[in-house]
Amino acid sequence: MPDLNISSTLHDAGRVLALDGEIDMATEHRFQEAVTQALTTQPFGRVVLDCSDLRFIDSSGLRVLIRAHKAAKEQQAFLAIASPIHRVMQTLRVTSLDTRIPVFTTVSEALAAPRAN
Repeated sequence: MPDLNISSTLHDAGRVLALDGEIDMATEHRFQEAVTQALTTQPFGRVVLDCSDLRFIDSSGLRVLIRAHKAAKEQQAFLAIASPIHRVMQTLRVTSLDTRIPVFTTVSEALAAPRAN
């Protein structure tokens, strides 16, 4: 059974959630809780989703990303995706989520990126 491990690290420039595993119907609630908590504890801040070890995301995970994007905008927070593998990046492109949520090659780039107004 696929699983998802999420670790949260606070940096000077924001919070990084490292995602390891797969986001699907079985793990979407854990992902939702982690992203919601990160955005709640970083209001007006920056939350970076490190997807370097995320192997798969389905429609339920994409739904969480859309909700997180809306919540970040409401809280004037900066939500970004970093280091997605090719398969995950393809999913983000096909759904055009990469045009809504900024995607960076590395976590460092995401943490250093200027915030859009």
